[in-house]
Amino acid sequence: MKPKLFDLTDRVAIITGTSRGLGRALAKGFAESGAIVVGCSRNGAEAEAVAQDLRAAGHEAFAMRCDTAVRADVEALVAATVRRYGKLDIMLCNAGVDRPKPALEVTDADFDHIYEVNLRGYFVCAQEAARQMIRQGKGGAIVMNSSNASMVGFDKLAPYGASKGGTDVLVRTLASEWGPHGIRVNGFNPGYMNSRQAGSESMYTDDAFVQRTKDLTPLRRYGEAEELVGPAVFLASDAASFVTGVVLLVDGGWCAV
Repeated sequence: MKPKLFDLTDRVAIITGTSRGLGRALAKGFAESGAIVVGCSRNGAEAEAVAQDLRAAGHEAFAMRCDTAVRADVEALVAATVRRYGKLDIMLCNAGVDRPKPALEVTDADFDHIYEVNLRGYFVCAQEAARQMIRQGKGGAIVMNSSNASMVGFDKLAPYGASKGGTDVLVRTLASEWGPHGIRVNGFNPGYMNSRQAGSESMYTDDAFVQRTKDLTPLRRYGEAEELVGPAVFLASDAASFVTGVVLLVDGGWCAV
């Protein structure tokens, strides 16, 4: 019998930032692919509500509060996952923030907040996951939600774009360093999505901006959160067993033109 390449049955997957938007869709998609989903958010009640929805649909799921910019929180998240399920197979780094504003108006506090969540938080999550995966001795998959802002310049997104450029470099560097342990590290770069990231809501209220963005996207629309599930599941699954160090564009063709 041929293996089910995209099947995540019994794989334990931590997905950060599951309380809303992209994270909620990814949690649902991974659960439907068979994964045991451990969700988290700085708002623990919202993350637990998503886990309850997954359990009501017949999936195994657990959630807890975690600020991924705080190492102690991430350590507690990984430890709780291993206590409950005995292992960790997948870490999907998704929690992120933005504060869109002209570069001349960006404050040190703005810059530091974006970096501590989007870049240092991703590194800490990957590092703690890798430590557990190395202890298990069976490898694993780490997937990072980056952005096409790492590939091209966008007005009002200087710190955000820089943090995502750093994410892409993390993918390649960690893939090289942890490959000998059987740990694959990959990422995907969404374009404009019909999902509001924390801090970026204002970018969706300007009708002229939204229309211009759609006009510059070859598919002429924003992406849906559910359209990230396939790429993320692929990168986490055996279908990508010889894929590491890759950052996959999922942006409707924005970076193709």
